[in-house]
Amino acid sequence: MPTDEDPPPSARTRRRRSDAALNHATILDSARLLLADDGDASVAAIADHAGLGRGTVHRHFATREDLIAAVRRQARDDAESDEEDHLRPPGELAAIAPAPLSVADVLNKVAPFQLGEQIIAEAQRIPGVSSAALYVVDLDGATMQRLAGPATFPDRVTVPLAVGPEIPREGVAALRAVFAELLPAAVVAPLHLRGRAIGVLLAVGSVDDAVHDLAREAAVALALAPGYTDYVDTMRRTRPTSPAAEIQQNLLPPRIARIAGAGLAGNVLPGYEIGGDWFDYAENHEGAWIGIADSAGTGPRAAGIGAVSLGAFRATRRGTTDPAAVLRAMHDVLLELGDERVTATATVGCWNAPASTFRWVCSGEQSPIRVGADGRLEVLADGALPELGCGTFPDDAIEVHACRLAPGDRLLLLSDGILDRRGADDEAFGLRGVEAAAGKAADQSAPATLRAIEDAVRELSPEALEDDATLVVLAAGGMAGRRE
Repeated sequence: MPTDEDPPPSARTRRRRSDAALNHATILDSARLLLADDGDASVAAIADHAGLGRGTVHRHFATREDLIAAVRRQARDDAESDEEDHLRPPGELAAIAPAPLSVADVLNKVAPFQLGEQIIAEAQRIPGVSSAALYVVDLDGATMQRLAGPATFPDRVTVPLAVGPEIPREGVAALRAVFAELLPAAVVAPLHLRGRAIGVLLAVGSVDDAVHDLAREAAVALALAPGYTDYVDTMRRTRPTSPAAEIQQNLLPPRIARIAGAGLAGNVLPGYEIGGDWFDYAENHEGAWIGIADSAGTGPRAAGIGAVSLGAFRATRRGTTDPAAVLRAMHDVLLELGDERVTATATVGCWNAPASTFRWVCSGEQSPIRVGADGRLEVLADGALPELGCGTFPDDAIEVHACRLAPGDRLLLLSDGILDRRGADDEAFGLRGVEAAAGKAADQSAPATLRAIEDAVRELSPEALEDDATLVVLAAGGMAGRRE
């Protein structure tokens, strides 16, 4: 069970770990590009391409051989997570090896709270495996918690780079480095699921592909298990969660996703308290719906408002392609509650991949922000509608705005909990802080941009957040978005 024996890392500690993890990922990316063109590329050339010193490279990789081995592991991780492939059409997939574990069987025949033990038992059936452990990420993305496996494995391990309880592509290599230092004999198999890892399976005594095959099946089983047991979510919570925040967490979708023509990442801070904000998305035939909302107040009332407005967003978007109709439905459902204090701000829109266009409407919220490939920030179509549930909401037609994103552009939807966050000098984070933080992201991917902004928000002040800080990043051109 999670314990409080180790305090959560400070904002500056998280930043240092993030910077080190991103340097690790940048070195691997540069090495892979140069070695593909020139198999004899030197460490000095790789360091120069990465924009780092040779000393920094050697701190991460003692020898060139270690770096080449890490590049090979990263290539496998990319292939398993399908980061570099387009989503495939139905009927094109085929099994390439027999699955070591059947998701249907394990969920039908094993008690859900024993899923972790069953995965470990399957791992130990693999020839050569002497012991194994299964880890999941906590809500803050700060540590990995041991879900199953013997006590010879650590209870918790620091996560260098994560978005909430999920690990993006650039975080996997750095996580391998952490485990390599702690458990050099262990094979690290990420639990990949649609462009992100939700945990890792460690196995000692084998490098057989069967460990990675088992990890793929285990990822699906673990993603489904919380619908049947509290055990997995309990291990993801390292401290008590308020009732409102618990409602919020159960409403949120996966933090990292691949959609047609773009990568997507979203999160709500602080995770364990408050509970009025939400973000949501769904990719349909007509495009990908994306929404963000901030309910008035805090605690159970805010959580209730959020749940009702999210219900309206989900119910209405299934029968229309008009963001204005969805926003009006959200407004109407809050009016039905008959309380003038029941209000919310929201931005809802739809992404059309072939046209690379996002269409949206905004109510009392910060308008969407575009960060170009050059790092410059632009507020799009400023001047939002009144808050949802407010009597001044217009009865006539609502204008729908649109913008086209070029490859490398990032679209940000965010709540005032980010913009209004204040530092020791009482200066708000604001748009200037958003632009500076986005510019420090290691690459133009959605997860890297989101994590860079979250780190900056946390680092601004040691005080706890007084309001949910919610952010969604849509990165045109896919998940990777590496800087050239």
